[in-house]
Amino acid sequence: MTAEEAVSLIKDGDSIAIATFFSAGVALDLIDALVLRGTKRLKIFSNDTGLPGESTGKLIESGQVDSLTVSFIATNPEAEKLVTQGKLKVNLIPQGTLIEKFRATGSGIGGFYTPTGVGTEVEKGKEKKIINGKEYIFEEAFFPKPKFAFIKAWMADKKGNLIFRGAARNFNPVVAQAAEITIVEAENIVETGEIAPDEVMLPFNYVDILVQSSGRKVRPWEFKPRGYRAIGSTKEKIARRVAKELENGDVVNLGIGIPTLVANYIPKDVTVNLQAEPGVLGIGPRLQEGFEDPDIIDAGGNPITVLDGGAFFDSSLSFSMIRGGHIDKTVLGALQVDEKGNLANYLIPGKRAPGIGGGMDLAANAKRVIIATEHTTPDGQPKIVKKCSLPLTAKGAVNLIITELAVIKVTRRGLVLKEIAPGKTVKEVQALTEPRLIIAKNLKKMDV
Repeated sequence: MTAEEAVSLIKDGDSIAIATFFSAGVALDLIDALVLRGTKRLKIFSNDTGLPGESTGKLIESGQVDSLTVSFIATNPEAEKLVTQGKLKVNLIPQGTLIEKFRATGSGIGGFYTPTGVGTEVEKGKEKKIINGKEYIFEEAFFPKPKFAFIKAWMADKKGNLIFRGAARNFNPVVAQAAEITIVEAENIVETGEIAPDEVMLPFNYVDILVQSSGRKVRPWEFKPRGYRAIGSTKEKIARRVAKELENGDVVNLGIGIPTLVANYIPKDVTVNLQAEPGVLGIGPRLQEGFEDPDIIDAGGNPITVLDGGAFFDSSLSFSMIRGGHIDKTVLGALQVDEKGNLANYLIPGKRAPGIGGGMDLAANAKRVIIATEHTTPDGQPKIVKKCSLPLTAKGAVNLIITELAVIKVTRRGLVLKEIAPGKTVKEVQALTEPRLIIAKNLKKMDV
């Protein structure tokens, strides 16, 4: 069946689950065919909003989308603008919760309890329960389930058994299980039997329609604004200092923005296992320009390498690692962090709506949470505040705050100033910090 024939089954008002992660592993031919067909009032379930004029972003740009159920919006500034202006209906869900909702839907499970979102806007209207001394909220599977799923596979046999490649696996296996009708776009279609049984990543009984892909892919890093990769001295200083917190053998997840830069400054004598939400463990250095692979990216859509001993897996297992306590440290950015260790980093109402992404899962579940952020906003307002005024990402989750001015430890007594930038005084740092700082007896100069 062709892509055009497959999407002809989709009617105005239908729901579609589109597997993707920063437009890696997304069925571009199916989306293009749907745009040409002009089907309207679509209800889209997806990890993100695609890229400007590409992937799911094409459907949004053409006005075919009625509502979005997604985790992350900032991949597409045009979509973020529409959401901020109230012109596009969106249901924001933490990334790990979103993929677990897909998994539960496909598994016939009514729902599940998760610690992600406790103490935030996400918990509103939901059942809460204490299990073994820890607070959880109940999340339902998707009812009704999405009518269609768009899946991208690297290889399929004619029976429908699938193989995925690299980080392009991401949401694909789980989304394929969650819909009434699953349409698969495959780069390579081979005869039945050419894929060995132990190589099958998703068996044929989850596949309803198979379409030959043109092989077209996008390179998400090319959609970022000019200067995006530039590293200013302030951000570099923060990343260098954060890197000193990482220890041999740590499994570490680096968030988007300044945290991503930390990988550039890990000491050569320290071996760290970097993990990313698309389903990668063992991230290595970036490739030289011209050698990038669009199937092998990190959570920010940046091209990466994978070290010997590394692994690819789907995003469901990725978030099982995160929720299950298998991430030693996470480094996240912040819009605000307060003296109780509460974190806000996904929404400025009426101004910015980048989305929740994986930050809420990481902040709630990693063994240690390190915040890497500039000390103040662009207009000079403190980002370290007495109480967060923005919607919370996680409650009481932060352990350490590292800025260009200071290293601050979050304790029950309050915020302890452990290190101060060379050339700065305690008075200067305090003037840019809203809560009162407790000065450590052995206050040190930051080594950056």
